Amino acid sequence: MATNTTKVQAMAEKDLENQVAALRKQLATISKSLSEHGYELYENGDSAYEAVKKSSRKAARFVGEEAHMVSEKARENPMTAVAIVSAVAGIGLLAGLSAYRR
Repeated sequence: MATNTTKVQAMAEKDLENQVAALRKQLATISKSLSEHGYELYENGDSAYEAVKKSSRKAARFVGEEAHMVSEKARENPMTAVAIVSAVAGIGLLAGLSAYRR
């Protein structure tokens, strides 16, 4: 009887060893796949960051030019500038009051 138990125990150990080996192979495959995808995500994120940085520089330059142009027009026509600022402030006030009442 001791030999049957020993044989069963040896078979169980061998089966467990085979399962552990198979799991290690699967884990290695999964790790490799994740590291490759991680590198791709890093490259994509880096290129997206560069594109956003470039676009934001262009946008900042454009806004600066527009602000300069608006300030020149305000110096040329101060009463018109005051009227426009007052109108925008009034519209903002009305929008704020209507949102507050809801």
